Amino acid sequence: MVRGTAGIDRLKAGDRVLVAEACTHHPVGEDIGRVKIPRWLRAHTGVPLEFETVQGRDFPDDLSRFALVVHCGSCMGNRREMLSRLLRGRQAGVPVTNYGLTIARSLGILERALEPFPAALEALRESRVKAGIPVEVTT
Repeated sequence: MVRGTAGIDRLKAGDRVLVAEACTHHPVGEDIGRVKIPRWLRAHTGVPLEFETVQGRDFPDDLSRFALVVHCGSCMGNRREMLSRLLRGRQAGVPVTNYGLTIARSLGILERALEPFPAALEALRESRVKAGIPVEVTT
């Protein structure tokens, strides 16, 4: 999912972003997946984006129409289901990341947040280089 955050930096005007939730909770006013993440991603990218939200088992079969999938932490799902969704993203060539990583990238703190996890930080940097995205250096 760390590698999937590079997809945030490749978003362009009109791209579709799938926000996927494993549970079927009732959304509230300032819902994280329906309100906050779309707002933060639009602010971070500076371009208009289209968002589609799915819940529970309503994960689409065809991900190719999306530029990015932002998935919840899947606390109500299981490992097999989450790995299946990651695989489907990879097969469709669509980056998949999660709420926390998306929030950290949108707010400009992703590298700092990953510093305690050297392998994850290296994976992020490698994915940015591969995607032609400038690598941020923190001190």
